Amino acid sequence: MAVERIGVVGAGVMGSEIAFVAARAGCMVTLCDADAAALERGVAHVQRLAERAVTRGRMDDESAHASIARVAGSQQLGDLAGCDLVIEAVSEVLAVKQNVFGAIDRVLAPAGLIASNTSGLSISTLAAATSRPAQVLGLHFFNPASVMRLVEVVEGAQTSPQTLSVGEQFARELGKTPVRVSECPGFLVNRVLVRAMVESYRHTADAGADPASVDAAIVAAGPAPMGPFALGDLIGLDTMEHLRGDLVVAYGDRFGDRGTLAAKVAAGMLGNKTGGGFFAGSADVPLDDDDAARAAAERYYVSAIDEARRCLAEQVAGAADIDIALCLGAGWSEGPLAMAARIANEEMAP
Repeated sequence: MAVERIGVVGAGVMGSEIAFVAARAGCMVTLCDADAAALERGVAHVQRLAERAVTRGRMDDESAHASIARVAGSQQLGDLAGCDLVIEAVSEVLAVKQNVFGAIDRVLAPAGLIASNTSGLSISTLAAATSRPAQVLGLHFFNPASVMRLVEVVEGAQTSPQTLSVGEQFARELGKTPVRVSECPGFLVNRVLVRAMVESYRHTADAGADPASVDAAIVAAGPAPMGPFALGDLIGLDTMEHLRGDLVVAYGDRFGDRGTLAAKVAAGMLGNKTGGGFFAGSADVPLDDDDAARAAAERYYVSAIDEARRCLAEQVAGAADIDIALCLGAGWSEGPLAMAARIANEEMAP
């Protein structure tokens, strides 16, 4: 099955980024949102992305104009009827997504596929809101979708092999790298990354370590391009706390953070979007020769390796795909399993 016409439901930043990426690859796109103002902003964001690509030499004017022309805005779900694939990109609230899935199912032609861009909610539960669970999958794009190369292709309990194959091929046609992931809370990258981040938060709270020093030690010690405190501020500490809470419910205390995120959220310090989170604007200057920070860095990578090994044992993904996913989805220069193997070999060397 070729995917030539797609729908994107939810014209926020992620939805409009996905719409642009698909249009750039030659798909006809219907970007749908019930909110007229949100839809207008989404279409405008598509235009800005095309203009930015021209400015940076990644597209010529003709290609940019053609991409913009392939995106049609709509407030009516009925306009999605002829799509080969509809991608849901609304807020990360299960009940909201279930309602959207049911509505898409009612208007979409019988052969159409439905995907969710959720970062961790159950694909099987979303599929149960439709009459076509075999044709439902997860396509988790990473933010910003116009730049990030990874797409987690998530298999629900009833997702058919054909649906997964179409999803993988679609991702490739967009210029992305698909990694097939079996359904589990947090999927793959977020699960490994949040485990490492909360371990750092826990250790920092226990040891009274300096967050800027911890970030600097983590970047110096391994493949992560950014430490957990700066990254948390970038993602949004409210988003982090929501995700972490879901992972605690699923996996228990290893995703606990000594209340670090909750305290920041309660104080309205949500990160860069509020002008302050762990850091006030930009990261603080790290302290020199900080043993506690180096210990936190070690625990960060040990925790990431442990969670990656758990994902491998649970067959969430294969070893090579786990490493690829962390490199493309989190920007690591080396995957956690490859890192563990390299360290083991170095320790065994005479």
